[in-house]
Amino acid sequence: MWLGAWAVRAAARVDLERPNQLVDSGPYAFSRNPMYVAWTLGYAGVALVTGTAWPLLLLPVVLVVTHLVVLREERSLERRFGDAYRSYRASVRQYL
Repeated sequence: MWLGAWAVRAAARVDLERPNQLVDSGPYAFSRNPMYVAWTLGYAGVALVTGTAWPLLLLPVVLVVTHLVVLREERSLERRFGDAYRSYRASVRQYL
């Protein structure tokens, strides 16, 4: 929860549907996709805390779908921000 809140706060000044600037501070200095990392950890955590196996069995599907969304978003960011995004991508990990 903390990572997700930190990521939302760091990106609060940007319209995430139509970003007008790159967010590279806060958790975005360490991961290009901290909201997705937080969401995935929360998903797995809830499954473990509740002792429910089926969400964990679906986790590989969730990860693949999430990764496909991330790839689409990264293509969009590269088109929008060009060299600035390519430089950011080269210096910051995609997930962890």
